Amino acid sequence: MGAIGLAVEFAKSPRNGWMWLVVNFVIYWGAASGIFCWAAAFRVAQARWTSVVSRFALSAFAFTPVLVVLLAVLLIGLRSYMPWVEHPVRGKEAWLNPTAFVIREVIAALLFWVPGWLFVRRSLAADRKAEITDQDHHRLNVVAVIVVAAYAVTATIIAWDFIMSLSPMWVSTMFSVYYFTTNSYMGLCALIIMATGLRKPLEVEDRLKPAQFQDLGNLLLAFSLFNMGLFFAQYLTIWYGNLPDEAPFLILRYAKGTWPPLGWASFVIAYAIPFVLLQSRKIKLTPMLLCAVAAIAEIGVGMERYVLVAPSMKQNLTVSPYGALSFVAFFGILLLCRMKFLATYSPISKADEVLGE
Repeated sequence: MGAIGLAVEFAKSPRNGWMWLVVNFVIYWGAASGIFCWAAAFRVAQARWTSVVSRFALSAFAFTPVLVVLLAVLLIGLRSYMPWVEHPVRGKEAWLNPTAFVIREVIAALLFWVPGWLFVRRSLAADRKAEITDQDHHRLNVVAVIVVAAYAVTATIIAWDFIMSLSPMWVSTMFSVYYFTTNSYMGLCALIIMATGLRKPLEVEDRLKPAQFQDLGNLLLAFSLFNMGLFFAQYLTIWYGNLPDEAPFLILRYAKGTWPPLGWASFVIAYAIPFVLLQSRKIKLTPMLLCAVAAIAEIGVGMERYVLVAPSMKQNLTVSPYGALSFVAFFGILLLCRMKFLATYSPISKADEVLGE
């Protein structure tokens, strides 16, 4: 159905078809890398309560082949949707040209997913050992640090190239930070939803008790506040500077035209509503309620990604049901990839489990 939806979009308007591919790439590269990075982050922090959550996070690696194919398609069709290919931007030719763009994306993909593959391999190898040595822990820790650092760099490149360069005159020193922190926020929401839905089928309820959900809820609360802070730090800086190479990007999305209602709605749904709801200790201690908050936040961030990309590629707000089918299709593929991973390997990371002993 997703392929049919994309085909319809390309038939109606090739530019709209490419827009939906970019939107899906920005969402699902961010979501998959954001989910996966939590496994490395928990390892770096030496978290002692995340043996199941970390394995859930590790399962996002199974989606990598899909992301690689989608990235290859976008690189092949670069001339069809990037405005600076046909109209080079003076002073930015060295950065905004097809050759440099392709090289950057290949480096970004290798920089994150190769250490990611090594991290997955070592984590799964530890499951098969009768006893995990200090050397095993050291190797995992080293790779985890590399994954976390590579995540920040890779997300920065993706934000520059697949969002900012669609509006090549726009300048922001904070946007890349905002993109990778909101990816982490999406990833955390996905982990909460998985933990809620899979703890009974995978028989890991003894490792996912209300206390663990409260910890996840507190993390989600902190990230909702932090992301709102980053949003307004960027918004207010651009607003009072009112510079011609900075302001138009935000004006189009949050001030004038047809886009501001969706832009502000996405902000409220993604960050403000979860922030208010997560003040409740009861919600954080109740898996189903916390899952509902995480789902609300996921929807809001997905809407925001659409708002970040689409206005650069079409003037007025319209949402096609055919394009939306592609979003649903990629979601289904991500879910199936992760479920297959968890069906193949243990849902408990032995290397993280022993940290709590």
